[in-house]
Amino acid sequence: MTTACRLTRAVRGMSPAFLLAAMITALVAAILTASVPARAQDYLSAPVPDSITTKYGETRAYFSDWLAICTPGEDACRTVTYAGDVGHVGDFQLFLHSGYPGMDYQLMFVPVKVMADVSQPITLSVDGEMLGEFSYGADDGYYQDGNVVNEFTFGQSRANLDVIPAMAAGQQLELAFTDETGKAQTIPFSLIGLTKAMMWMDAFRAPGE
Repeated sequence: MTTACRLTRAVRGMSPAFLLAAMITALVAAILTASVPARAQDYLSAPVPDSITTKYGETRAYFSDWLAICTPGEDACRTVTYAGDVGHVGDFQLFLHSGYPGMDYQLMFVPVKVMADVSQPITLSVDGEMLGEFSYGADDGYYQDGNVVNEFTFGQSRANLDVIPAMAAGQQLELAFTDETGKAQTIPFSLIGLTKAMMWMDAFRAPGE
């Protein structure tokens, strides 16, 4: 007897009430599964190596050279990598902030060891290929975000169209700037792990979509 025949006989032997209950249960399960946002489903299966939850309620996970940080119940996440004498905070920091799902990312450079001379441009390159020069105060350049004097955010449109896609596909970002002493500096930031960190942040922010 084939499996199909056995199933047919088994179904025929069930009462109508039992069959109706089984159909309703299956329908409810299908609706609940469909109602879960795709990114939330991705997050449930997203690998989070060595993730921890801090006493402040943040969930942190390392993806190679990038640390991703999200807070449950909030839409904003960030990921950061360090350069220089890493220590506790590094001499230089590079952040990628994410707001509500669907919004652009914010790319931020934070020099900790020495301030930047904002009268001079910042140049970004990925794997030796120059992406462009960014002037202070220009819409497509870089600017201070708020009152923090050493946090420089790059123009979102240009960053999201040109810079971040190249970063996600690259191995190393070179950031060239002039510091407050007049010295030209080129800071290498590893891009290993950035793409996975971005995917994890996107999945984490899924509730609310």
